[in-house]
Amino acid sequence: MKRMMRTCSAAAAAAVLLAAMPVSSVSATGVEEPETMIATVTLNGDSAAVVGENVTIEGTKITVTASGAYEFTGTLADGQICVNVADEVADPGTVKLYLNGVSMTGVSDAAIYVVNAEKTSINLVAETENSFYGGETYTETDAVICAKDDLTIKGDGYLYVEAPTQFGISCNNDLKITGGEIKVKTALEDGVRGKTSVEVKGGDIDINAEGDGLKSTKGDVLVSGGKMEVKAGNDAIQGETSIQLTGGSVLANGDRGLRCDAGLINVAGASVLATATDNQVENLDAQQPVVLVNFAEEYLTFALLNDASSSDVPVLEMKPDKKFSFALISDPAMNLNTTYSLTIDGKRVEGFEWLKLTENVTIVDGAKITEGGETKDPLRCDIDNSGEVDISDAIMLARYTAEDTTIVIPPESSERTDCNGDGVANAADVILVLSFIAKLIT
Repeated sequence: MKRMMRTCSAAAAAAVLLAAMPVSSVSATGVEEPETMIATVTLNGDSAAVVGENVTIEGTKITVTASGAYEFTGTLADGQICVNVADEVADPGTVKLYLNGVSMTGVSDAAIYVVNAEKTSINLVAETENSFYGGETYTETDAVICAKDDLTIKGDGYLYVEAPTQFGISCNNDLKITGGEIKVKTALEDGVRGKTSVEVKGGDIDINAEGDGLKSTKGDVLVSGGKMEVKAGNDAIQGETSIQLTGGSVLANGDRGLRCDAGLINVAGASVLATATDNQVENLDAQQPVVLVNFAEEYLTFALLNDASSSDVPVLEMKPDKKFSFALISDPAMNLNTTYSLTIDGKRVEGFEWLKLTENVTIVDGAKITEGGETKDPLRCDIDNSGEVDISDAIMLARYTAEDTTIVIPPESSERTDCNGDGVANAADVILVLSFIAKLIT
C-alpha cells in the first residue's frame, strides 16, 4: 500500500473548519451544542486523508496526538486509528473520536488502539453505522478495540465489533458505556472487558461471546441503566470485586449468568434474568426480591413472570438464547408478600405456580414445565376483554362452560377460557377466576 505522511497547518485547518458542519455534543448543563472538530479524517479504502491538525497518517495508520474532537468517516480495508498523546505533553483533556459511518478492519492489530491518553471517548454519531473487524493474528494488542487508558463509549449511533481470534473491546483501566446501540461478537475470547472497572450507564448492548461476556478482571462491574443482552460460552457477566446491578435491564445467559468469586453480587434496581447451565449464582446480596429457580431439566425458551395483583403487563418478560438449568429472576417492580406465577414458553412451571414472596431471596428447587396444554394465567382471564378481571368475566366464563350458546366470547379472548392450562375450559377455570377476584390467591 502507498505510504504517506500528511499534516496541515493551523491556518489552513481553521479555514476549512469554519466552513464545516459541526457534530453535536452535550454540554455540562445537558444542552446539546456543536462540537468543534480539530480535524476530519476521511478513509478511502486503502488510504486516508486529513484536514486539520494533531493527526498524522503513515500508510493506513492514523494517529491522534492531542486532546480534542476528531471526526472519522469512510472505509479502510486494513488500518488503525491510534491515540497516542505524548507523556511529556501536559494534556489532561479528552480525546474524542467521532465515528460518522466508519467501516474498518484491523488485520494485524487493533482497529482502534488507545496507546496513551488521559481519557478517550468513542462517540457514535446519531443515525450512523460503524463496524470494526479483527484479523487472525495480532502482534501487539489483544482486542479489535483496545485501550491502555480510560475509555468511554457514548452517542446515539450503531457500533458493531467482530473478533475472530481476540477480545472484542478491551480496556486496561476504566471502561464506561453510556449510550449507543452496540453489538459485539467474538469467536474465541471475551466480548467486553475492562481491568479496574466496567460501567454501563446506558445504551442497547448485545454481546455474543465464546469466552466471558462482560467482565472486569480486577474490579467492579456496575450496571445502572440501558438494556443489555449477553450470551457467553463461559460467564455472562463476571466481576472481580463486585457486580452492582442498580438499574436498566439485564439478560445474562452463560455457563454462569452472574459470577463474582471475590465479592458480592448486588441486585438493587435492575430488571434481571440471569440463566446458567453450570451453577446457580453465589455471593448474592439482594436489595429487592429475587427468585432463584433450580430446574430439573434444561430449557431454552421464553420466560414470563406475572403478578397476581395485575392482569395487564407482565412484571418480567425475557427470552434466553442459551439453554439453562438455573435462573435468577428479579425486577424492581416485585414486592414482598405478593404472589407471582412463572410460565416458560406459555406453560406452567411446577413449584412456581403461585409463589408468595416473603423474603428477598426465594429458592425454588426441582422446577419443571408442566406437560400438556398451554397455561392460561388467571391474570389473562379477561374474558370480556374489558381490560380487567372482575365478576363479569366469571359470569361469562360460567355460561360459556355450561354451553350457553347465547354467549359470544370476543375472538381475542377465546384462548383465555382455559385459565388453568389443563387443556379444557370447565368449572375449575371459573373457580380459579373467582378465587382471583376474591383475592384468595395472595
